[in-house]
Amino acid sequence: MSKLLTKAAVACSRLLQTGSLGSGFTDALVVRCLNTQQEVLMNVFDRKAKLLQRERAAQGINGEDVSVYDYVKDEFGYRTAERIWDIKRRFGVVVDLGSGRGHVTKHICKDSVDLIYQCEFSPSLLDQAAVSPEVTTKKMVVDEENLPFEENSIDMFISSLSLHWVNDLPGCLSQILRALKNDCCIIGCMFGGDTLYQLRVSLQLAEIEREGGFAPHISPFTTANDLGSLLTRTGFTLLTIDMDEMTITYPSIFELMYDLKGMGENNCTWRRKPQLHRDTMLAAASIYKEMYGNDKGIPATFQVINFIAWKPDPSQPKPAKRGSGQVSLKDLDKLDQLAKQMTMKQAEIDGVKVVKLEAGEHDETKHDDTDPSKGKGQ
Repeated sequence: MSKLLTKAAVACSRLLQTGSLGSGFTDALVVRCLNTQQEVLMNVFDRKAKLLQRERAAQGINGEDVSVYDYVKDEFGYRTAERIWDIKRRFGVVVDLGSGRGHVTKHICKDSVDLIYQCEFSPSLLDQAAVSPEVTTKKMVVDEENLPFEENSIDMFISSLSLHWVNDLPGCLSQILRALKNDCCIIGCMFGGDTLYQLRVSLQLAEIEREGGFAPHISPFTTANDLGSLLTRTGFTLLTIDMDEMTITYPSIFELMYDLKGMGENNCTWRRKPQLHRDTMLAAASIYKEMYGNDKGIPATFQVINFIAWKPDPSQPKPAKRGSGQVSLKDLDKLDQLAKQMTMKQAEIDGVKVVKLEAGEHDETKHDDTDPSKGKGQ
């Protein structure tokens, strides 16, 4: 088997260098292998398991009010809605992708949006979703990985704390870009790489101590740099990315994990363990308290990446040409002096314009005084 793999590697190398395989392999075989490598997609999350988790969260744990677990998503949903208000523009058709229980939609007003499509993977969550009291809202059961919208049909996409469960995030962003009209945008937020790092470290250390190894219990999250690169590579422009952090104190690790389950944010990676042993959980609780705890309890950090990106259009502002700058970065220590020089230069330019304007008015007056028609008429 190893000899066969070695021969295949040599043949592929020869194909790339000379365009010929030589004996032993056909071109079609290697091309098919190369195409197979290019078509490999990320498949980290079990989407069926995530659907079941969201459905159970919608029913409530032990019959509890499901809204008590919405404190994180409601907070960042409101912050996302505020960013929509900051855009001095009216959007026609807007899609709230991964709307959950309407954490963003319920804050949108008619001054900004005409029509909203609430799209959610879980039918039960969608039925419970709050709607805007001012804007017409339509609900659709939609998987974020397969969008049903036509090309150039949407004015804005909104996504609040939903895209971190998408397997093919580049493909999802490509579908969003295709559905957006020119010079329209996507506004959203998603959990960042440092989210729940205390819980991740505690579980890993506890499993290593009690079981001799560890499995992934916290979802892998993206970083701001990776998200910016992904949006740019997809084709978006005029990116704005910033980060928020929210730290919430819980009595112990058990209340934290209970609330995560109530949010529908429990683990759904394919490599997840079916259960955690009691000894491991007790060890994780002790490690969490020892490493990060305080007098009030244990802190849990939620890091959120906020972003806005626009579909390109010729009317959008363009960067200045290379070499058009008038100030060098090496002169930053002389910034005050440079500002004075530029102010004086601008004053001189304005002064020349004033002089020319006065001269033009004077000539026009002379012309009016010597107008033959006026002189003869009087």
